[in-house]
Amino acid sequence: MNLLPLILTGLLGADQVIDTFQYADDRAARSIWTASEGTPPVERIGSDSAGLRMAVPFASREKLLRTVIDRRVRLDLAAPGEFTLDVVCPRPEAIAQLTLYFRSGAGWYGSGRSLTKVGPATLRFSKAAFRAEGKPTGWHAIDGIRIAAWRSRAVDTSLDIHRLTAVSREVALVVPDASSRPDDAEVKSAMQTAELLSGMLAELGLGADAVDEKAITRGALGNRRVAILAYNPRLGGEAITALEQFVERGGKLLVCYQLPRRLGTLLGFSSPKYTRQSRSGHFAEIRFDAPDIDGLPPSVKQASWNITTAEPAAYNARVIGRWYNDTGKPTGDAAMLISDRGAFFSHTVLGDDRPGKRQMLAAVLGYLAEPLWQQVAETAVERAGQVGHCSDLAALQQYIRASGNNEAMRRFVYFQELLASTEQRMAKKEYAEVHRLASRIHDSLAHAYLLAQPSPKREGRAFWNHSGTGAYPGDWDRSAKELADAGFNMILPNMLWGGRAHYASNVLPRSSTFEKYGDQIEQCTAAAKKYGLEVHVWKVNYNLSGAPREFVEKLRREKRLQVTVRGETHPWLCPSHPANKKLELESLLEVAREYPVDGLHFDYIRYPGRDQCYCEGCRERFEAASERKVRDWPADCYSGARREGYNDWRCRQIGELVESVHREAKRIRPEIDISAAVFGSYPACRDSVAQDWPKWVKAGWLDFICPMDYTESDLFFSNLVENQLELVGGRIPIYPGIGATASNSALSIDRVVGQIHHARRLGAAGFTIFNFSRGTAESLLPGLSQGVGRERAVPLHSGR
Repeated sequence: MNLLPLILTGLLGADQVIDTFQYADDRAARSIWTASEGTPPVERIGSDSAGLRMAVPFASREKLLRTVIDRRVRLDLAAPGEFTLDVVCPRPEAIAQLTLYFRSGAGWYGSGRSLTKVGPATLRFSKAAFRAEGKPTGWHAIDGIRIAAWRSRAVDTSLDIHRLTAVSREVALVVPDASSRPDDAEVKSAMQTAELLSGMLAELGLGADAVDEKAITRGALGNRRVAILAYNPRLGGEAITALEQFVERGGKLLVCYQLPRRLGTLLGFSSPKYTRQSRSGHFAEIRFDAPDIDGLPPSVKQASWNITTAEPAAYNARVIGRWYNDTGKPTGDAAMLISDRGAFFSHTVLGDDRPGKRQMLAAVLGYLAEPLWQQVAETAVERAGQVGHCSDLAALQQYIRASGNNEAMRRFVYFQELLASTEQRMAKKEYAEVHRLASRIHDSLAHAYLLAQPSPKREGRAFWNHSGTGAYPGDWDRSAKELADAGFNMILPNMLWGGRAHYASNVLPRSSTFEKYGDQIEQCTAAAKKYGLEVHVWKVNYNLSGAPREFVEKLRREKRLQVTVRGETHPWLCPSHPANKKLELESLLEVAREYPVDGLHFDYIRYPGRDQCYCEGCRERFEAASERKVRDWPADCYSGARREGYNDWRCRQIGELVESVHREAKRIRPEIDISAAVFGSYPACRDSVAQDWPKWVKAGWLDFICPMDYTESDLFFSNLVENQLELVGGRIPIYPGIGATASNSALSIDRVVGQIHHARRLGAAGFTIFNFSRGTAESLLPGLSQGVGRERAVPLHSGR
């Protein structure tokens, strides 16, 4: 029998193997790893290659949504911050995501990763990316492991699993203990902030171990060099004591936003003071002045709304960066302080100006712990030639040469030769300079790649705009002009939600955005017409985020809100409630009647998850529709004999709204387009959130569709698009959604263009990018205008 170590805490400095998946025979393997949910039993891989095989029969078993294997363990995993899983999959297009779960008491920790290539792969799961489900006891008390492969396409394949390892690195991310408060909004925000920072550190080649506050009180920081507090809103006294001990034995801290006085005293920073937006303008930029800190950028952009300032007090503390507002004037506030013991950043690290933030982190961490610079430099050189969809310099050269763009080829040859000069600097240990040079080379090669892109004249090129104000609040003219200049022909602005509208609505409450900036649909459509852009107004359906409290409370009293399977009220409109159906329909028809928009665009056209809605109204309406009473509510419909029928009924509630909006909007204006942002993986989204979008396409209710294919993996993106094209069957155009800023792992300009390349290669009719903001206007539009959008194009759905 394969025995696991019972405790891993404190074993830092070396990776700890949790399971090698080496078993004597099938019987031994099956006694440890149990298959469930219709998954065939595991098999031992032949004697020449140690490992375990999990069948993934998504073609043979049509209703199988995932394959699952489990084993029981007793582990303390508080100290490690990352887990690696070595796998081999001959047909990764079958799998939407591989999820690694750890069970702890009455709950789970889970994190998913996509397979990015055929054959051997090492999947990395940062602890910062794990999400709590239920009420887990804690990472120190893990009693089960689950590996689940989720359906992407109806393809039979297998997953060979070779090694599961717990990893400890030089840098730790101290995160809140989520086990006791998994649904706490502040904890969720803290974990998202940590995941964002973890992604940036991974891009630098450092990586970081997420270690929770409870674990560090038991010594989980060990002998790491640096600990980072990305956002820790409720840091307790015991955790602060552990951090004090960590610093006293030589560790360094980087603390963001929250600075308890004891931590400030420990690091040499005093007088922490919370400050809201500057009277003279928003916090918009940090300018640095510290010539002795290698690699520190001159400035970084960050749109912060509040900060915590501090003053130098001890341990050679000093201010190395100060805030400037959105007009370029100094606010007088300290943005970054550093001392012999650590550093303090006055807000959380946000995702805008990602390259600048990476450079800032590399410089500060390299100053606090010099050996980290070598890892950063080596990674930068290794990744310099990985541009767009090209995995190395040879593939990039071939692509650029095939484009016939001479300027792009000249740039490639020059910077390819320049890359060789980094070897000499590496030998001299000039790591900061190597990183700077390698980053410059990558950016220049990326520019050559952008120039080499074709620019077809029939193509839908769209941007989602989440704010509803364009990239520049109060100036839709500038937003529309910049989009048109970059070759875009569509804007999808988020103008209404379940309970608020950014325009002069007589159906929904008018938002604070409307009160501050005026009617956003009116301003957007006027500017778009001027520059030749189509406007497809985006509604966030059902979701009541940002709605006035009194409006939500009225709905609550009228029993119009969703209820979870556990009986908790959730601030979304119940899709089956007749009054909600009318509200959703009338709000969209109001837009069609009152404004010269080109289309209406659904989003959140679904339930939040499989555990909703189970209100009493849903029970009554389901029983009436099925002409049968539910004996055990809600269990029978959630996980019992009525589950499939109830989910079919949920799908009908969503589909009826799509159908009615299509029918009634076309009566008002026959030329108006109806479209939707939908989940990329089907049929998984039908079972989880009742979104049966291929049915809407086949019924003729949509004029085009924008699947949200947000992923860093080009292979997974391509698999999603290929499956979607097959499902749609040429009935309407598909404009795949590219997540430039849709996750904590944002895509650079060349990676965005790389996914545009794949969408075009597979035959998609265009693309849609998330999200149009000031940051993406500055980081994406100039590059897109040079190649992808060099020529103006007409959307394929448009008959105008």
